[in-house]
Amino acid sequence: MQLRVKLIVVMTSKIFIPTKPQAASRVRVSRYGSYHLKPYADFLKECTFFLKSLKKLHPAMTGMFEVDLEVICKRPRNPTNEYPRSDIDNYVKGYLDAITKAGLFWEDDIQVIKLVATKRYQETGEDYGAILRVTELKSV
Repeated sequence: MQLRVKLIVVMTSKIFIPTKPQAASRVRVSRYGSYHLKPYADFLKECTFFLKSLKKLHPAMTGMFEVDLEVICKRPRNPTNEYPRSDIDNYVKGYLDAITKAGLFWEDDIQVIKLVATKRYQETGEDYGAILRVTELKSV
């Protein structure tokens, strides 16, 4: 027998994160410890710094969340594909890690129960970054 829980929307927030998207790199391990490559580490630092400025508006809470993430990558002069090269799950990992590290919305990204993600190149005149929509859910 499958038990279903009904969820209702408590609150939805929309934020534009104005940092250049960077896909998460694999963790490197050395005899001195583990680390990420510099481009990803710099992205995580910059993104976390920006998100911490919003912490008072959206403090970390317990509960369940639905996330809709639209990653807008900088368009190269002569793109080889119609879409950005990096894997979409690596972009998502970077943004979820930054949100968790900043203490924004949730305490840990394990609280995200639904995720919708898209990636694309920026349109003419559009800034690159990410559009984040977070919906807090409550079971009834």
